[in-house]
Amino acid sequence: MSVTTKLSAALGFALLLATGAAAQEYRQGMPEVLKAPPPPPSAGQVNAATASAFRSAYARRKSPRMVIFWNRQLTDSLSTSYEEWSRYTLADGRVIDKTQYYDGSTTVAGRGVEAEYRSGRTAVTADGARETGLPERADWRAAQGFNRTMLSGGARLIDRTLIMRSTALNKGVDRGDAQSVEMSALLGKAELLVEVLQTPDDDAPSGYTFRVDVKDIRSGTLLATVVTQGNPPPSGPGRFVAGPNGYQRERPVPPSIDQVGARVAAEVMQALVANWG
Repeated sequence: MSVTTKLSAALGFALLLATGAAAQEYRQGMPEVLKAPPPPPSAGQVNAATASAFRSAYARRKSPRMVIFWNRQLTDSLSTSYEEWSRYTLADGRVIDKTQYYDGSTTVAGRGVEAEYRSGRTAVTADGARETGLPERADWRAAQGFNRTMLSGGARLIDRTLIMRSTALNKGVDRGDAQSVEMSALLGKAELLVEVLQTPDDDAPSGYTFRVDVKDIRSGTLLATVVTQGNPPPSGPGRFVAGPNGYQRERPVPPSIDQVGARVAAEVMQALVANWG
């Protein structure tokens, strides 16, 4: 190694020591540099923690069976009533409702004409199904997110249609009275009723706000009410990205309809945990 090379190495080492000493002197007596805070938990992590807390509280309540009324509510109709109807198609193609005579004809404006006669009955009692709600495909995905999250917390979910059909097979059951069959099915095969209703909301990510009521079937006690748009918890400030006016915070991505359903379920579980203690 030449003298020049050795001299350069020595000078470089001396400069490095001087820089380190200056840096130590600059930080002397000053607090340590703050570390960046940890990122907030994701929506999935929050839902998982909620499901874990719900599982424990639910087990302490002996895991009551829960029947889900998805966009359907239990009506106050005590029994099913029907409307009798009859329709006559006249020979000239018109349709009119008139009283039938014994000979099978009907009288219109004082003249008898041949007619085709049809009759029947239609249930006029509301069955609780809501007319407004998410489009079918979105509704399926929202229900999927809701059910999956409830099941992840150990919830025992019961299907309304299946328990009504099985209850209707019992002896002495009036199969024409849907309200009676429905209530008998609820009392016999579930402990909690969970009504999940939807109403239009332009400000919600799915276009709908959800209301959920959880009720004890036998006592009628209201255990929880949740009204929510299904927005997941905030994930913290977004990154800085280039925009038309310089750097700006990145906007959060809207939740999927599955995530909305999952969030609704998570808020229901939180409300039940708070009630059960």
